[in-house]
Amino acid sequence: MAPVARATAWEVYLLAGQSNMDGRGKMSNLSEAQRAPLEDACIFYRNPPATSDGWKPLAPGYSMALGYKGTLPSATFGPEIGFAQAITKARPGDHLALIKGSKGGSSLSKDWNPGLKNQSETHGFCYRNFLETVELAKKALPGGDTFVIRGVLWHQGESDSGSSVELYQQRLTTFIARLREDLDQPNLPFVIGEVFDNGKRDSVRAAQRAVAAAIPHTAFASAADLKTSDAGTHFDAASQITLGERFAAALLPLFNEATPKP
Repeated sequence: MAPVARATAWEVYLLAGQSNMDGRGKMSNLSEAQRAPLEDACIFYRNPPATSDGWKPLAPGYSMALGYKGTLPSATFGPEIGFAQAITKARPGDHLALIKGSKGGSSLSKDWNPGLKNQSETHGFCYRNFLETVELAKKALPGGDTFVIRGVLWHQGESDSGSSVELYQQRLTTFIARLREDLDQPNLPFVIGEVFDNGKRDSVRAAQRAVAAAIPHTAFASAADLKTSDAGTHFDAASQITLGERFAAALLPLFNEATPKP
């Protein structure tokens, strides 16, 4: 994992979804302190064919904007920076490890469809890649280190904006159940990030709130008052930081409800 500092036990968080999880916030809009690597925190990023090539110190730049063909770190980032800063403040002394697998433009109806259990050929390619990413990241931890997966952050829905409330709610409910099952953590905390309200995503936004209210150990991170850098889809740099902080605020109370298995 070098040059990341060694730790006895890593607190692992999984980040999945489409472009707003991958992140389109511009690093150039961050302060020098926000651009600096976070102490005792690391990230394993995989968005095939792009990859962090193992564990790296957590800093902005693990994001692949559409059409970007350069190397990592890139010039963009997602909610992981604000999230990690907030978790570090709330839980000083934790050794943070983020596993991020996200894909711009990906849908829950197809790309993240979990298909049939133990039949990877039926999985959507993003779901299959995400499970592979988690396993690759776990295997890449230094020998002797331990870990526990503390929660999942999910931001997706723009590509499914044509779905009805009922259909997206059903698909997201199935996705959460299957991911928990495949990770062998039935009570794994799961936070749903709200898609931006551009006036055309009401059904997805309603479904996201309904799922968060109905499923145990699940919470909701609001996008209220956040801003986009384009015409109503991608959060700007400041809003990505705020979104990450809201993910953390929604996730922390769930630790009192469930204790994931190592």
